[in-house]
Amino acid sequence: MTRPILPHEVQTHLKWPLRLTGAGMVLERLWRAFWPLATIVLTAFAVWSFWTIGPSPIATGLLALGVFAALAALIWGARNFAWPSRAEQLAQLDNSLPGHPIAALMDDQATGRDDMASRSLWQAHLTRMAQRLKGVRPVSPDLRVARSDPYALRLIAATGATLAIGFTPWLDRLSSPGATGADAGAPPVASASWEGWIEPPGYTGRPSLYLADQPPGPLAVPQGSRLTLRLYGDLDTLGVTADLSDTPITGPAQQSYLLVITKSGPLDIEGPGAARWQITAIGDTPPTVTTEGELTRRLAGDFSLPFTATDDYAVTRGHAAATLGLDRIDRRHGLATAPEDRPPLVVDLPLPYRGSRTQIDGVLEENLIEHPWAGLPVDLTLKVEDGAEQTGTTPPMNIILPARRFLHPVAKALIEQRRDLLWSRDNGRRVAQITRAVLNRPDDLDLPEGIYLRLRSAIRRLEAGLAFSDTQAGLPEDLRNEVAAVFWEVAVELDDGRLADALARMQQAQDRLEQAMRDGASEEELAELMDEMREAMRDYLEQLAENQQNGPQSDQPPPENGVEMSMADLEDMMERIEELMRQGREDEAMQMLDQLRQMMENMQMAQTGPSNQPGQSAREGLQETLREQQGLSDQAFRDLQEQGQGSQAGESEGNEGRDGGQGRGQSHNGADGQQGQDGQGAGPEQGGGREGSDLAKRQSDLQRQLEAQRRNLPGAGDEAGQAARDALDDAGRAMGDAAEALEQGDLPEALDRQADAMEALREGMRQFDEAMANQQAQRQGEQGSNPGEGRRSSQRDPLGRSPDGNNGATATDSPLEDGEDVYRRAQELMEELRRRSGEGDRPDLERDYLKRLLDQF
Repeated sequence: MTRPILPHEVQTHLKWPLRLTGAGMVLERLWRAFWPLATIVLTAFAVWSFWTIGPSPIATGLLALGVFAALAALIWGARNFAWPSRAEQLAQLDNSLPGHPIAALMDDQATGRDDMASRSLWQAHLTRMAQRLKGVRPVSPDLRVARSDPYALRLIAATGATLAIGFTPWLDRLSSPGATGADAGAPPVASASWEGWIEPPGYTGRPSLYLADQPPGPLAVPQGSRLTLRLYGDLDTLGVTADLSDTPITGPAQQSYLLVITKSGPLDIEGPGAARWQITAIGDTPPTVTTEGELTRRLAGDFSLPFTATDDYAVTRGHAAATLGLDRIDRRHGLATAPEDRPPLVVDLPLPYRGSRTQIDGVLEENLIEHPWAGLPVDLTLKVEDGAEQTGTTPPMNIILPARRFLHPVAKALIEQRRDLLWSRDNGRRVAQITRAVLNRPDDLDLPEGIYLRLRSAIRRLEAGLAFSDTQAGLPEDLRNEVAAVFWEVAVELDDGRLADALARMQQAQDRLEQAMRDGASEEELAELMDEMREAMRDYLEQLAENQQNGPQSDQPPPENGVEMSMADLEDMMERIEELMRQGREDEAMQMLDQLRQMMENMQMAQTGPSNQPGQSAREGLQETLREQQGLSDQAFRDLQEQGQGSQAGESEGNEGRDGGQGRGQSHNGADGQQGQDGQGAGPEQGGGREGSDLAKRQSDLQRQLEAQRRNLPGAGDEAGQAARDALDDAGRAMGDAAEALEQGDLPEALDRQADAMEALREGMRQFDEAMANQQAQRQGEQGSNPGEGRRSSQRDPLGRSPDGNNGATATDSPLEDGEDVYRRAQELMEELRRRSGEGDRPDLERDYLKRLLDQF
C-alpha cells in the first residue's frame, strides 16, 4: 500500500520552508562532519601567516603534519556526511510543529471508513492540520559541536586565523609564495610616517600638544617644554631639522628624538606628512612678593604682616627669614658677649591649598615670643619660589621681633636672664649670680608656693653644669635650654597665674569647634564641642576674676565707652552660634565665633571706682560683723532645737525662715572660728545654761565691736551717712536685748532680737553705700549720677558680678535685692511656690521640685 502524498494546496505552503530546512540540514551535517578539517586548515593558515623564520626542517615537518591531518579529517568527514532525503526534511520540519500536522496529512483513516460520521470527523481533523501549515517557518540548523570538541579547538584556530588576517601581510605572501618572512614583513616605501608631541613643564598646568593636530606656522610653548619625535618606516624618506636648544637636530633621520626647548627656532619635518613650525619659547617670569602695610602686633605677642605674591604660572612655596640685626642692638650687660651662631629664623608663608596661585593675597601670622631673639632687632625678608626654582624676595625689613610684655618684677628679671642665657652659654655664670641675687630674700618677693624651690633647683643645676664645663667643652646646650624653659614657665606663671592655661584651653576649644564646622561634623559632635567651649569659657572668666582680685587694683574708673556683658549675654551668643550651625550657615557661625574670641581675649575687669576708696575697710568690717551675727543666730537656733521646746521652737523657726534663713545660706566661718577660739562649741553634752552664757558673752562682744565701728564710720556730714549711723545704733540696741535674752535662757526672744539686729545692720550698710557713692560723685564732678550705684561692690568680675557672694542684700544677683521689704518679697515668693505646686497641669518633675523647695522652709 502506497502512502498518500500531501494535498496540492499544502505542498504550495511547504515549498520554500521545506527547501530552507533541507539547506539547513545540509549545512548542519557538513559542519558536524568537517569541523575537524576546518580547524586544521585555520590552524595551518595562522601558523603560516606568523611564520617569519623562512624554510627550515621544522617548517617542512609542520607542513607534512598539517597535510596528513587534513587528509584524515577529510576522509572522516566524507564517511560521516549523508545528504538529507525529502522524508528527513519533512520529518525535521514536522517535528518543529505542534501536533505533527505533516504526518497527520500523510496518514490514512484506519477504521470507520464506511461510517459517514467517522469520515466527516477524519476530514475535519485533516482540515485543522492543514490550517496549521499556513505560515510555517523553516527550521534553523543546529551547528553546536561542543560535545565533539570539548577543548574548543575550533575557536582557538578561528582566533589565530583572525589575528593573522588583521596583523600580518598575508596577501603579499600569497602573491609571492617564495618570499621569506623577513622579506614579506618589510613595509613599502609609502608606509613611512612620523608622530610627535610637546609636553610643557608640569608646574605650568598646560596640556601636551600633539604636533599632527597643530597647523604649520607659529607655535608658542613655555620654555623648558620637552619635544618628542618618533619616525616609522623608511627613514631615508624622512628628514628632521630643529634649532630649539644648544644641540640642534641635523643630519640623517633617526627613529626617535628627545630634546628640551630652551630657545626659539624652526622645527621642519620633510617627507610624508611634511610640516614646518616656528617655535617660540615663552620665558618664565620670576615670582614677586611685596608687603602690604605695616607689621601689626597683639597683646599676646602675635604679629601679622600682610603680603602679596604673584607669578605667571604659580607660586610653589614661600617663607619668611629673619636674621639678627647686630648693628642695631645695645650691646650692654648680658648682650656684651659675642652671640652664639644661630641659623636664620625661618617660618613658612601661608599658601592656599586649592585654587590659583598666580596671585596670593595672604597674611603672615606667627607667635615667636619664646624665640631667643624675641624683643631684639631683626632683618625680616619674605621669599617666594615658582616651579622653575626662580625666586623673588622683599627688601629686608628692620623690625623688633615681637615679644611678650611681662609686668611682674620677678618675671621681668627672669625673662631678661633667660635672654642672656640663650644669647650665649658664656653668660651662664653671670645669669646664675644675678638670679641668686634676685632670690636673696624670697620672703620679700611674695612668690607663690613652689616657685622659689623650682628656681633654686634650676640655679643649682646651672651651677653644676658650669662647674662641670670648666673641664669640658662648655655648658651643655640641652642643660642651657632646660634652664631657659624653667625661667619662661615661672615667669608666665608669675605674670598670669593660671590665666594663661585657661585662655589656652578656651582658644583650643574654639579652634576645635571651627575645625569641626569646616570638616562637616555631625550635630552631636558640634553640641559636645559647644559644651566643652562653654566650660572652658567659664573657667577662663573665673581665673580672670581671681587674677583681678589678687592683682594690683586700678586707680582709674572704667572707660565710659566700656560695655558690660552678663553671662546671659554670652550664653545668648553661644546659642545663636549653635543655631547657625544647625541651619548650615557655617560662615556666619564662624564669624560670630571669631567675634566671641576677640571679646573674651580683650575682656577686662569691670570696676565702679578705685578699690581703695574711703570707707572700704569700714564696710568690710560691717560685713564681717554681719557674718558673725548670722553665725550666732544659727547657733542659737540649733540650741533651741536641741532643747526640744516645741512651741518656742515653732515660733523661732518661723522667725528664722523670715530673718535667719538668709543667714544660714551665708558663710559661717566667722562664727565657727569664734567658737573654735573660745572652745565653747555647743554640743549635746553641755548644759543649756552654759551654752546661753557663752552665746550671751559673744553677743555682748559683738555689740561692743559694732559700737566701735559706728564711731569710726566716715561720711558723718551726709544725710545718708547719718541714716547709716542711726541704723547701726538700732542694730546695737537689738544686739544688747539679744544678749540679755541669751543670759536669761530665752532663746526665742533672743532669735527675734538677733533678726532685728541683722536687718538693721543691712539697712545701715545700704545707707553707708549710698553715702559713699554720693561723696565719690561729688569728688569726680559727675552730674546726675545715680546714688544707687554706690550700693554696688567696688570690684566686679568680667561679667559685672560681685566677687563676694556674702555681701548680704547688697549683692546685685541676690533674689531679695535692696529697695523693697524683704519680708513682703519672701511671702510673695512662698505664695508663688505654693500656687505653682498646686497646678495639676504642670509636669510631675517640676511639681516635685517645687515641693522640695517648700519643704526647706
